[in-house]
Amino acid sequence: MIVSLILASISAAFAQQDANSFFDENGTIASNLPTSGPKEDLKPIEFLNPRADDIWWSQVVYRMIDLREKINFPLYFPEEAADGRQSLFTLLFNLLREGKINGYEYQDGKEVFSEDTKLKFDEELLQKMGVSLYSTEVDPVTNETVFKVDESDIPNREIMKYYVKEVWYFDKHSSIFNVKTLAICPILYTDDPDIGIKKIALFWIPFDLLRPHLSQTEVLLSDKNNGMRMSFDDLFIKRRYGSYVFKFGNVYNRNILQYCATVEEVKREQNALKTQLINFEEDLWEY
Repeated sequence: MIVSLILASISAAFAQQDANSFFDENGTIASNLPTSGPKEDLKPIEFLNPRADDIWWSQVVYRMIDLREKINFPLYFPEEAADGRQSLFTLLFNLLREGKINGYEYQDGKEVFSEDTKLKFDEELLQKMGVSLYSTEVDPVTNETVFKVDESDIPNREIMKYYVKEVWYFDKHSSIFNVKTLAICPILYTDDPDIGIKKIALFWIPFDLLRPHLSQTEVLLSDKNNGMRMSFDDLFIKRRYGSYVFKFGNVYNRNILQYCATVEEVKREQNALKTQLINFEEDLWEY
């Protein structure tokens, strides 16, 4: 009888241990197979910034990412965070709200990242983004006002496009022709009863300051393979998105629409710029 009681208690202990083994350190049970390991300690791939003396040639290019294109759906969806994923703007919004990154004022025709143009996450910015439902509380340590916005009230659905500023350059020291993303700007579309659809460029965010957070956020690339995931940082570094050029660095500081009158002229100018970049790279080498 004593032996039977001991064996029963051991079996119960093992059963309890097996049941608890399903729970993680947060006390929750996984609802899917693991697609990757923890990302809290992941860091973005480091790139050496070239010296000014080594930049033999460079070309600044401004691109537009349209989230209505299928290839760009991973940047727009999910509309509300799920399955360990969130949209790019939801990530940007929360990082700004928590003070983990800084946004800078959008100024037409120039990008200035300084203390004078740094944005404050306040009622004015929320109003600009069309957020009316939020609560506030005062941080007992810093005495600063902390804004709390429900995830369903983040204007993720209204962010339809992004501006991306990048520079193509040739580093004569390493003999590398490369491209570097400099900054990103979300564009919000609202339906104004007086003027119709209104486009608002919200703010610029320096891309290098954003990369540590992008590298820790997963994105789903395929409906046919849910295990096919990479980070937002990988997506941008590998240029797994669709875009078109709307401006390049020029003497007049004009975008293409300011001097091209028709759609055909715009396309010809965009193709000319693409050809210029391709030809420059090919002309660097001899075969």
